Parts: sequence; structure tokens; C-alpha cells
Amino acid sequence: MSAVQYLLGRFRTDADALRERATALRNQKPKGGPDAPTSLQMAEACDEVVAMVGAIPDGGDAGTVIAALTALIPLLERRAIATASAPPVRAVYVGAATRIREIADAEARVGQTLATRNDNDDDDEDDEG
Repeated sequence: MSAVQYLLGRFRTDADALRERATALRNQKPKGGPDAPTSLQMAEACDEVVAMVGAIPDGGDAGTVIAALTALIPLLERRAIATASAPPVRAVYVGAATRIREIADAEARVGQTLATRNDNDDDDEDDEG
């Protein structure tokens, strides 16, 4: 599964769960967690994240995809600031930025590991010659 597919699935699932929560909470006070209107606002924020991530072409060079995802972080951070008065909604944008950072860090570690292996393989080939 690609980084784009992971993020799309994650935030689509979150949006669906928040909508289900909002429907279940209609005319009820929640026993923890956000109320129905806040759940709907959070679902809309998840939809925005899905739209942002979905605009990135998937299936290309992993480095290009990660760079495009990472470029979303400042936008997500601005959305988080703009929704500071609604902490649960803000958390959606902060969470998305965090997930992207985690994915970028993991990809960087994988890239470093592969580069190290390739360097070691090149060194081994030199020793045989």
C-alpha cells in the first residue's frame, strides 16, 4: 500500500466513523468525546485532508510522492491554526501533518537502509575484483 493510499484510507475511515457517531448522537449528549456537530466538523476536516492527499498522483516515484505529501504540511498547519477555537477539528489537521511526517521519516529510513546496502554491495564487488 502506498503512502497516498494509506492516508486516503485512514482519513476516509475517520470521516465515516465521525459521521456515524454524529448520527448516533443526534438528540443525545455524548458520554465522552465530541458532540454531534463537532463530529460532523471533524468529518469535514477529514474530507478536506482526503481531498488534499487525493490531489497527489499516486504510483509515481516514491520520492516525488513523499515530497508532494510533505508539501501539504504547512497547509495543514495553517488549517490547524485557523481552527484553534475548535480543538477536536484542529486535531484532525495536526494528526494529518503528524502522519505525513511519520511516513516521510519512515521512507527516509528505508532509503538510507537501501543506500547503505547498495554501498556495501558495491564495496563487496570491489573486493572480488
